[in-house]
Amino acid sequence: MPKKERREHRRTRLRLRISRIEGLTLQDAAGDLWTRDVSPGGMYLQAPVVDPVAVGTRIAFELSIPPGEGYSLSAGRIRGSGKIVRIEPSAEPAAGIAVGFTSPLALDF
Repeated sequence: MPKKERREHRRTRLRLRISRIEGLTLQDAAGDLWTRDVSPGGMYLQAPVVDPVAVGTRIAFELSIPPGEGYSLSAGRIRGSGKIVRIEPSAEPAAGIAVGFTSPLALDF
């Protein structure tokens, strides 16, 4: 029997650099963090967290948007807040974290 899709929004594979994140304790050598996919309702990322992460944890973030033909000649950013809705442990030192947006995103170009 096929698995029923529970997502409200269609996801788009979109790698955006996470330039700031608050609410998670990351390893000192975390390096660059990136989204794996984004939808109108949330995003998925992998992060090397130090402290245990719990569903319901609230975060604030800023994503960097590179310039691109068809939407902006200059770089921009997306600021927002959300809460963790799912955590997927990984064999890597990073956990997969699904974040649901809790407020409208602020776009700045």
